[in-house]
Amino acid sequence: MATRQWACVLASLMPLAACSTSRPINRADLAQRAIADRSPAVLPAPAQGSTRYYVSPRGSDTHSGRAEAPFRTIQKAADVAGAGDTVIVRAGTYTGGERIVSLTRSGADGRPITFVSERKWEAVLDGQNGASSEGWYFGPAVGHVRVEGFEIRDLEAHGFDFYGGGVHHIAIVRNHVHHVGRNCTDTSNGRTGASLGAGAHGITFDGNLWHHIGRFAPEEQGCSPRTRNYQNHDHGIYVADADHITIRNNVFYGFGRGWPIHRYSSGGTTSRGLTIVNNTFAGQNPYREGHIILATPIDELRIENNIFHGPRAAALYFENLRFANATVRYNMIQGAALKVGKPRGVSFSHNWERTDPRLVDPTDFRLRYDSPAIDAGLPLADVTHDADGASRPRGTGYDLGAYER
Repeated sequence: MATRQWACVLASLMPLAACSTSRPINRADLAQRAIADRSPAVLPAPAQGSTRYYVSPRGSDTHSGRAEAPFRTIQKAADVAGAGDTVIVRAGTYTGGERIVSLTRSGADGRPITFVSERKWEAVLDGQNGASSEGWYFGPAVGHVRVEGFEIRDLEAHGFDFYGGGVHHIAIVRNHVHHVGRNCTDTSNGRTGASLGAGAHGITFDGNLWHHIGRFAPEEQGCSPRTRNYQNHDHGIYVADADHITIRNNVFYGFGRGWPIHRYSSGGTTSRGLTIVNNTFAGQNPYREGHIILATPIDELRIENNIFHGPRAAALYFENLRFANATVRYNMIQGAALKVGKPRGVSFSHNWERTDPRLVDPTDFRLRYDSPAIDAGLPLADVTHDADGASRPRGTGYDLGAYER
């Protein structure tokens, strides 16, 4: 490793440390890369009438897209793939314009368009230090699409943008989304791993790793912001005017500019069906309480089987609102309380406050052999596997958090 990279590794262990690159490597990032499963994607046999397209850095968009003649860009494959088709993206770095991939075509119920990295996290969508604003954009009414196994990094604003209007039935699975919005700015527009609004519905985030999303704070990379927007404007998954959103088996860490999950609507509209289950959250925002903020109403909220490791003051930040049909249970919080705020209509039960889940170590978010989170969870019919794809449960019960031991 070059001397400059080693300096960045050491600097990243200290808050707001400066380094000459906008994306310093840190120990947690290196550890997660080391344990990532890089085996080839296991794909079902293509359905009758469907096609497999291939993309490679050594391909050409004038090619047929077949295995022996791959396309050069994911965008070219997105422009031709239809319902039931699979786009297999080979290892390499992929760049683009303002949006690296802009989707306008839909799959169908039971026949999604699938984009998959041939090896987990080895197909990289690189925003080139903010030259590209977004990784994946879903256009008006786009639906029935699956995106799996990519690394998505160094974008100016968003990893995934679901604001095309009426975007529906999208699965975001086992991706690594990091270092988004890492720039010096006073904009009130949030930087996010994923931003959901404009009638988006039926979106699932399953088994993804999210970290280091948000702008620079004072003295970070020489930044001198004029406002305090750096304290709370940038998030992992931002849920605005969106319904029936599922967030399961994800790992969130390194969020110091907002919240890993933020529910808010500027119009105060009610979101219906927000499910947050079997995720692991670690670290804290030094300026705000909570790993999850629930700032506007939600009907049918479920927060179950999660681990919250080291949040500031509490795991959940509730505004003093009514949340109809809301359930918060079987969550474990290390070093903090369950909630701040006085929500109405929420049922709380079987939560462990100020309880150490005993993760393997600060850079590995799996459970240690003696963790009290093992077999402590609620059996959930909609959680059949963990972040690695391993079946749940393995023991006598479901484990808490993203990983089943």
